[in-house]
Amino acid sequence: MLCYCGGMCMDRNKSQYARLIELDGLIRQGRYPNCLTFAEEWGVSSKTVQRDIDFLRDQMGAPIEYDRERKGYRYTNDSWMLPSLMLTEGELWAVLMAARGMEQYSGTPVAAHLARVFQKIADSLPDKVSLRPELLYSQFSFRGPPAKTIDANIWAAVVKALTGNRVLKVVYRPFETPRRKDKTSRICPWHIANLHGEWYVFGVHEGYDDVRQFAIPRIERAVVTKTRFDVPRDFKPESVIDAAFARYAGDGSSRNIRLLFNKQVAEWITERQWHPRQSLKRRRNGDIELAFPAAGLYEVQRWVLSWGRWVRVLAPETLIRDVDAEIKAMTAIVKETK
Repeated sequence: MLCYCGGMCMDRNKSQYARLIELDGLIRQGRYPNCLTFAEEWGVSSKTVQRDIDFLRDQMGAPIEYDRERKGYRYTNDSWMLPSLMLTEGELWAVLMAARGMEQYSGTPVAAHLARVFQKIADSLPDKVSLRPELLYSQFSFRGPPAKTIDANIWAAVVKALTGNRVLKVVYRPFETPRRKDKTSRICPWHIANLHGEWYVFGVHEGYDDVRQFAIPRIERAVVTKTRFDVPRDFKPESVIDAAFARYAGDGSSRNIRLLFNKQVAEWITERQWHPRQSLKRRRNGDIELAFPAAGLYEVQRWVLSWGRWVRVLAPETLIRDVDAEIKAMTAIVKETK
């Protein structure tokens, strides 16, 4: 368990925590438990119970004292509460690492809320705890892709509509038509996902069935209505998310992508997963063929172009034409600047 004395204290298991919960309950009920009676109920020694009481008082700060008249223990301050969660040091390490990792979402309401939660956890730790947040924070860093700032009120409205199954009336700024007047829509939010650092809500326009993707930072205004909706029982978020490549889940029509990478970059391609449903095949000359399904080609095209001359598109034909057209446009710009 979490060590409160520099790693020298005994291991605390779940059965002891169960005893602490029971002991705390008896004290609050005014039943004045003592070491002898409580030990008999739990089938442990009175010394074990005394260690539990010492732990409550000395390590958890419980205002517990022995009442000689009632021959049992009581609290001198009823406002003290037994923590509802006890973490092992490994679990605390994981929590603090998660807090550090959320820094990549700087500027979002999620990061702001979590920062306050983790600060409360840090503030509640005893002074002698062996794992201090400030020490871990100085030894680990995370850097994610830059994320757009989300208005806290927009975020709250989207989450409220999602969790309450309420239709959300939004004023949305479409990406593909930035100069057009913002569009007012009524959507049924089914799921929220973070894709490569950006937050999206997936749902349907009221009156339609197809699942669409809305970038939360592009929601200008949001109002939770009183109209309720039901999420279909067969809806599986992963069926939508897994179809996405990077941030864009497309229009739902999946395409089979096939790319051929030169052997010079083969190790870079094989050492990580680019898509949850990808397949890799090494050719005799060392080149690597990467294949995966994608519901949208825009992000795929940008990623392919980032590899320059080290990749060739094998399929689909639409992607081959799009990449070829972009290369020609780039070449024309270079020629114009000379």
